[in-house]
Amino acid sequence: MHVVGETDTGFVDDHFEFRYGRGDRWWVERNGEIVYASSSSTDTVPVARIDGQMVHQHTASLIRLGALFTPRDLFGPRSLLRRRTPPQHVTQGPTAIDHAGRPAWSTELTSPPGLTTTVVIDDGTGLVAGLSSREHGQSLRLDNLTEHVELPDDRFVWDGDTIESNDLRSFRLSW
Repeated sequence: MHVVGETDTGFVDDHFEFRYGRGDRWWVERNGEIVYASSSSTDTVPVARIDGQMVHQHTASLIRLGALFTPRDLFGPRSLLRRRTPPQHVTQGPTAIDHAGRPAWSTELTSPPGLTTTVVIDDGTGLVAGLSSREHGQSLRLDNLTEHVELPDDRFVWDGDTIESNDLRSFRLSW
């Protein structure tokens, strides 16, 4: 996923790679660096990169990002898109399109006071494949989606060094 836009800490132009497997297994990289894994080789709890170190996430399997956040927030009924405020209404679409070589649907949503968001949904998986707003200059774009029948468990395990969260002096995520 390619993420572009202005944030409270400056301009962001990042590339994320997500792997998802049955049993709520995740592997997330940001610009080629691992930032989240479902477990480590020394523990079964998730690990997240904080202050440059992989840290066990014992508290409810969540990453702390100003508020509680997990990769699941990008997809499904509790996604960030679903929880957006203020309420939005459809102003265009849905229209069948090709997105990154896959069939998809595009629709335009508008919220008061006239802010427009374009949403692209992958036809085969139902994942949000694109989200953009002209007024804010922000966008999320799924550049490549590969569906696997099954990925081995070791594709979701961080095997490098880890520390416990109580060993940290601060809680700033490295992403």
